[in-house]
Amino acid sequence: MKSIKLRGVCAAVSGALLFGFGANAMADSTVDIVNALVSKGVLTEEEGNLLTKGREGEKLGQEKAMKTAGKIKISDVIDSATLYGDIRARYEFRNGEDTASNGEDRTRGRYKMLLGVKTEAGDFYSDLALSMGSGGRSDNATFGNGNNGANGKESVYVKRAMLGWKATDWLKVEAGRVANPLYTTSMVWDADLTFEGLVEKIDYKWGKVNLFGNFAQSQYRGDRQDYYNIDTSSERKTNTLLAFQGGAKFDITDTVSAKAAITYTTYTSDNGTGTGAFVPGLGTTTTVGSTLGTNVTSTNDIRTIEIPAELGFKLANNMKLNVFGDYVVNLDGDDRFDAAVAAATAGATRNAINAAGNDDKAWLVGVGLEQKQDKNPKKGDWSAKLWYQDVGVYALDPNAVDSDFMDSKVNLKGVVFKGEYLVRDNVFLNLAAGHATRKNDRLAATGAGDINLNLDSYNLYQLDVTYKF
Repeated sequence: MKSIKLRGVCAAVSGALLFGFGANAMADSTVDIVNALVSKGVLTEEEGNLLTKGREGEKLGQEKAMKTAGKIKISDVIDSATLYGDIRARYEFRNGEDTASNGEDRTRGRYKMLLGVKTEAGDFYSDLALSMGSGGRSDNATFGNGNNGANGKESVYVKRAMLGWKATDWLKVEAGRVANPLYTTSMVWDADLTFEGLVEKIDYKWGKVNLFGNFAQSQYRGDRQDYYNIDTSSERKTNTLLAFQGGAKFDITDTVSAKAAITYTTYTSDNGTGTGAFVPGLGTTTTVGSTLGTNVTSTNDIRTIEIPAELGFKLANNMKLNVFGDYVVNLDGDDRFDAAVAAATAGATRNAINAAGNDDKAWLVGVGLEQKQDKNPKKGDWSAKLWYQDVGVYALDPNAVDSDFMDSKVNLKGVVFKGEYLVRDNVFLNLAAGHATRKNDRLAATGAGDINLNLDSYNLYQLDVTYKF
């Protein structure tokens, strides 16, 4: 008799709930109804538990499925895998002029693709990303580069291949080709650059202060080769970039926050001494494309202290005002200057470089305004920022500075504006513009950029549409 009663109640409850309820609502309503029947004595507690046990298990399964929605299951040993990426189309115009009014204009359409997958397995995680662009400072491809209109296909390269380990709640260790871990600005590090080697990240909450540390040991040039031959004294030296950063983020008041850090960066090898030392070109020579200097990729005598910082002010209507800056000094700037003077081959050039003096500092200051509805991007969000930067010729590594602003070169000063608007939650419209002039007129705006001139002035305009997934 009891079994007949239990089956009848089950049928009645199930039949009633099948009309118009979703899965989660069904599970919740079933538990409520069964509890009511138990409280009125229609069912015993044992019978009620039998009815609700299945529903609770179903609810847990549904909640787990919702949490893993959008994630790719690879194997049983992988907890989750997330596919991500973006496609961007860009229209760009950049031009430069030297002191003799020689000029170069470049108008081009460009596009880029990024495709990656992140996985997690217990305390371990990974990030594998593919992109276009063989150069480290650009993932772009240019329309019409396919061999005289042959529409050749672009190559795809490994952008990141990282294995990470969550050693503790506050320490992560990453190895491989890793995203730049440093809190920094584009004046110092182009956003497309990655580190190759070992990275340690610290994130520790101390009271109301979030302390962070980022440390990198990156192979700038690897594969050391020593030749032990009585007739051969040559060798191939390695060069490792070492970076040590410590900083803090904290709230000053309910509406004002701050973030700051100090970073020490050095190279284990001068990678260019004697005749291989960095030598800037001269500013008074106006021959097109021949005055940018020699050995402009050499990293001899670069040992920097960088101090990036920002203040955030919460305003009404989900708006925020940011004031930010960055300051860098090359502690070995005098040595880099002396090496450039000594390595100059002609006496007149040596004298001119010496007379131009040492400029081993770089700085940036800017302001930004944004409106965000949520932590995640939402349609209608927007942001704008404006900054001014001033880069001395001996202050930074010319291989690392931003390839857009200012054309992969040092010894330039100028202003940059960037604006962004979200057409949809995943569609970004960006506008950027910048203007720069040479800082020290006696020396060239040195570096391996897109404009092959000793720049006296430089302009860049970009319009982007990015689709993220």
